[in-house]
Amino acid sequence: MPLRVSPGRGLLRILGLAFGLAMVVGETVGVGVMRTSGPTAGRLADPTLIYLVWLGVGVFVLMGANTLAELATAIPKAGGPYVYVRRAFGDYLGFVSGWGDCAINVLAAGYLAIAGSEFLSELWPGLAGRERAIATALIVLFAGFNSLGLRAGSAAQQLLSLLKVLMLAALVVAAFAHPGPASHQAHTLAAVASGAGFVAVVVSMQTVLEVYGGFNSVCYFSEEMVTPDRTLPRALLYGVLTVIAIYLAVNAALLHVLSPSELAGSKLAVAEALARVYGPPARIAVAALAVVATLSVLNACLLLAPRILYGMGRDDLFVSVATYVTRRGVPLAGLWLSAAGAVLVANLGGFDTLYTASAFLGACDFVLCGAALFVLRRREPQLRRPYRAWGYPWIPGLALATAAVLLIVFVIGNRRPSLIAIAVVAATYPLFRWLRRTPGRAAGQVS
Repeated sequence: MPLRVSPGRGLLRILGLAFGLAMVVGETVGVGVMRTSGPTAGRLADPTLIYLVWLGVGVFVLMGANTLAELATAIPKAGGPYVYVRRAFGDYLGFVSGWGDCAINVLAAGYLAIAGSEFLSELWPGLAGRERAIATALIVLFAGFNSLGLRAGSAAQQLLSLLKVLMLAALVVAAFAHPGPASHQAHTLAAVASGAGFVAVVVSMQTVLEVYGGFNSVCYFSEEMVTPDRTLPRALLYGVLTVIAIYLAVNAALLHVLSPSELAGSKLAVAEALARVYGPPARIAVAALAVVATLSVLNACLLLAPRILYGMGRDDLFVSVATYVTRRGVPLAGLWLSAAGAVLVANLGGFDTLYTASAFLGACDFVLCGAALFVLRRREPQLRRPYRAWGYPWIPGLALATAAVLLIVFVIGNRRPSLIAIAVVAATYPLFRWLRRTPGRAAGQVS
């Protein structure tokens, strides 16, 4: 018999636009752009193709934000995509969506803790060799801080996000303050001549899509926002546009200093670029930026996952202890369950495989949410919709079709991480059946 708690207090409605923007920008822009931009540039080789991939995936994400803005304002409940998929398709697909989405955030918290420990080791070499222990400590530290209350978690997210954006802006300015090396053009021409194959483009798109992951983070807090009808669409759309601008600026700065072939072998391309023009001390500044960026996204992931578990627990699709909320607005059990999963991931998995597996799960959510928009438009035409997706049905339809194609392409072009993600989703079925057989569970009616 799953652990159950009696109905208690709900989530606090205290969040505003500043928090919404901090979640979208802060949870999206992180270690990903600094860690993956080098290998991505090396795979694609052609600077024009590099910009096209980053911009193209960004436009796709913006179309997804347009779809989610309608769903989140029409059904302003905690849990994000899980809520919309369940409303449209019933308990099982909702359960799959919620499980997969929770897995994305737990995986993200795990690999971000790994990355954060590596960056801390660069600042303090004495920590080298203790990365897994440090990663565990980071997860526990942020889970403990967020246990203090929603206001504390919100303030931390806003501060870390602002600091990160300012540091990235300083990085871009510093890179353009110096002319590119004379050998840059020769490197670029040689790389273009070699060309980029299908697999290189697929892996790059899958990687970049995960770098954009988190853009939908504000949707999980719709039940906690003071004015969700206005705040959610503005935070989603303005936030995504800001993220696209940041990513293009960072790539432009890197390509101004280094050629794609020079970026290819770098695990932290930003450090390589600034070290080229400012010397080895620049690596310390970049490592500090990487730590701030990592902690910002880690904090956001630990805020998101409990909201998914809270929504599922309220609908009898997870243990109801996940619905326990403290007086300060913290879904405490869900927070620590998520943190425990992240600790497990940090001690078992590698960064690259976890990263691309998360991208596949993210594409699954794109497909389900896009389909949910069309189903609910047809089945519930009278549903209150404060924001209606722009360009319906063409723009949302294009986003849905693109997401479906991406799923197929990811499986063909980068099979192992995609199969891992599919296995994670498949693991939901026996758990779902167990929950449905448990006496006292709801019959599964969608509300």
